[in-house]
Amino acid sequence: MRRNGIALVFLAALASPARAADAPGVREPAASTGNDAPLDAVVVSASRTEQRIMDTAASIDVIGRQQIQDGQAAFNLSEPLARAPGLVALNRQNYAQDLLISSRGFGANSTFGARGLRIYVDGIPGTMADGQGQISHIDLPSAERVEVLRGPFSVLYGNSAGGVVSVFTESGRPGLHATPYFSAGSFGQMKGGLKVDGADATRDFVIDAGTLRTQGYREHGSADRQNANAKLGLRLGEDTTLGVIANNVSLSALDPLGLTASQLAFDRHAAGTGAITYNTRKTVNQTQGGLVFTHRVSADDSFTIAPYLGDRQTMQYLATATNGVLRLQRNYYGLNSAWNHRGEIAAMPLTLVAGIEGGGNDDHRLGYASTAGNQTGPATQDYSMLARNLDGFAQGSLRASDAVAFTAGLRASRTALESQSNLTPAQSPGGHAYRALTGMGSVQYDLREQTSVYASYGTGFDTPTLNQVFYSPAYVANPSNPNTGNIGLQAASTRQVEIGLKSALGRSGRVTLAIFDAATTNEVVVDSSVSGKTAFGNAPATHRKGVELSLVAPLSVEVQASVALAAIDARVTQTYQGYSGTTVVSGNRIPGVPGQTAFAELMWRRPDRALEVAAETRAAATIAANDVNGAWSGGYGVVALRAVARQRVARWDISEFARVDNLFDRAYVGSVIVNQASSQFYESAPGRNWLVGVRASYNFE
Repeated sequence: MRRNGIALVFLAALASPARAADAPGVREPAASTGNDAPLDAVVVSASRTEQRIMDTAASIDVIGRQQIQDGQAAFNLSEPLARAPGLVALNRQNYAQDLLISSRGFGANSTFGARGLRIYVDGIPGTMADGQGQISHIDLPSAERVEVLRGPFSVLYGNSAGGVVSVFTESGRPGLHATPYFSAGSFGQMKGGLKVDGADATRDFVIDAGTLRTQGYREHGSADRQNANAKLGLRLGEDTTLGVIANNVSLSALDPLGLTASQLAFDRHAAGTGAITYNTRKTVNQTQGGLVFTHRVSADDSFTIAPYLGDRQTMQYLATATNGVLRLQRNYYGLNSAWNHRGEIAAMPLTLVAGIEGGGNDDHRLGYASTAGNQTGPATQDYSMLARNLDGFAQGSLRASDAVAFTAGLRASRTALESQSNLTPAQSPGGHAYRALTGMGSVQYDLREQTSVYASYGTGFDTPTLNQVFYSPAYVANPSNPNTGNIGLQAASTRQVEIGLKSALGRSGRVTLAIFDAATTNEVVVDSSVSGKTAFGNAPATHRKGVELSLVAPLSVEVQASVALAAIDARVTQTYQGYSGTTVVSGNRIPGVPGQTAFAELMWRRPDRALEVAAETRAAATIAANDVNGAWSGGYGVVALRAVARQRVARWDISEFARVDNLFDRAYVGSVIVNQASSQFYESAPGRNWLVGVRASYNFE
C-alpha cells in the first residue's frame, strides 16, 4: 500500500481545488429521473463516441451511481450487474476467486478469473492481451456508472469480446467534499472508507480508499480487501484535457473451495475437501495507472491517446501437494488511441472513429510443492510467459434520413502468446500468433420519436489465454510425461445476429427488447483436470440463442418498477471427446449458463428523496456444472428489502440504509465451479442476512 499512498497524496496535492461556487465550466450533476439512467443518458461503449442510449442500435444498459451505491452493499460487481439482462455475474461467496461472469453465455465455462468478455475501468483494460480478465480492483463506492454492452457491437473491442463491461469513476463536484462511509452486517462483514472530491474551473478530482472485511458465510472463507481509487481531470486549455487514473487493490482471502452434492446436503456452510488440510488461500496486490489525453483539433475532429501500465502479484495455495503453491508476477502495459470525426456526406450526418490499440503482459510464474499449506523445496515450475496484441479499428455511423441510420466497423487483430520454461527448456510450450479480421454492421429505423427497431450482425474471435495453453493434456493425465504445453489450441470464432426494439415510456420510462443468435466454432473447453491442473481443447461447434427484455416503468410520481429478464439456450451442436475422455454429445447445455434469469425491483421514493423503500427479486434457472451435464445446480428465486433515509444538516448530506437479503431464508447454490475434477461443483449462497450502513458528505464551502 506504500506506493498507493504516495500516489494518492500526489494526486491530492495536484487536485486541491479553489472555491468553485461560481467557477465557469463547472456544473452540478444532472438530477436523476428516478431510474438513474434517463432517456437522454449519454453512453460511449457502443460507438466509442458520445451518443444517446436510445439512439444506439445495440443492447446496452447503463447502471447509474444510485443503483450502484444507494442501499447497496457495494462489495461486488455482481450487485449492479443483476440489472442488465443477458449479463450473469454469479457471486461465489469466495473472495479468493473472481465472480463467474458471462455475457449471453460467453465466458460462463471459465475455470478462473473472467474471460470471454472485455472489462474496462476508466478506459484502462481489466482484460489483458490474452483475454484473461480481473475485476477485484473495481471500486464501487466511487463508481459513477457501469455500461454493459452485448451483441455484435462488442466484437469491435477485439479478442475475447463476447460482451463489454465498462466502469466509470465519478467526477469531482464543485467545491470540496469529504464523504466517510461505513457498513456492517452478517458474517462479520464490515466495510468502511473515505471519499474526497472537488472541482474548480480547471480541474476536478476524486480519491477513495476503503477496507472490506468478512468472516465469510462458509468455514474457511474469511477475507480482507483494501481498495483505493483516484481520478484527476485537468483542463489544459479550451481544447485540451488530461485525465489521470490510479488504483490499487490488496487482497488476502481464504478459499473454502467447492462442495460435492453430498457435502452440500450435509452442511452447506462447510469448507470443501482439502481446504483445511492445505490451508487454501490467495493474496493479490495490484497497482495500475493511466493517462487519457484528449485534444480537439477542430470543431469536427479530435484525438485521444491513453497509455497505461500496472503490475499484479498473486500467490495462491491450492489443494494439492505437487505444484500446490503458485506465484505469479504480471507486468502489463499498453496504449490506446482514437481519432474522432463528425461531419456530413451529401448533407447526411456522419461520425467516424478510428484508432490503434496495443498492449501486453509479461508473466513470471513459479510453482512449488505444498506440505500442509506451506511452501517447501525449490521451484518445480519456473516459466516466463508473455502476451501481445496490436489492433487497428475503424467504425462509422451515417444518419441517412431522419428515420434511418447505418453503423459499420472493422477491426484487424494480432495476438501473440509465448511461454518459456526456465528450468527445462525442452518442455517449453513455445509461441503462436493469432490473427483475425472482425466486423459488424447495423441498421436502425425510427418508427416514431423515441421508438426504434434495429438489426445488427457481427463476427468475433476468442483466443486461448496463457493459462489455457500452459498445460498439455498428456501432462495433466500423467505428471511423469513432460509438459510440452498446449500452444496449438485454436482461437474460437463467432458469428452473431441481433434484432431489437427500443421505446420510451413517458418522460422517464423505457422498454428494450433484443433477440439474438450466435454460432461459435472451436470454442475453448476443458479437456482434462487433475489435482488443480487443467488442460484445454477445442469444441467443434456451439450455439447460443435467446431473448432479453428490460423495462423501467414509472407507475406514479413516487413508485417505479424495473425488470430485467433473459432467456438463453446455450448448447453444444456437434459431439466431441471432451472432459477427461468423456463424450460431450450434441444438445448438451453449456455449463455455467442459467437458462433463464430475472431481476425485478419495485421502489417507492418520496418526491424530496428523503425516504426510499424497495423490494428486489433475483432469480435464476438450473445450471449445468459440467460439459457432460451429469451435475446440476437447482434454480432459485430470492427476495431482498432495503430502505434508505436521507437528511441535510447544515453542511452535511447524510444517508442511512438497511437491507435484508434472502428474506425468506432460501437454501440455494449461488454459483458453480465448472468441470471441477473432484465433483466439488457447488458454492452455496447465504441464508437470510442483513446489512446496515451510513454515509455522510461534508461540503467545505
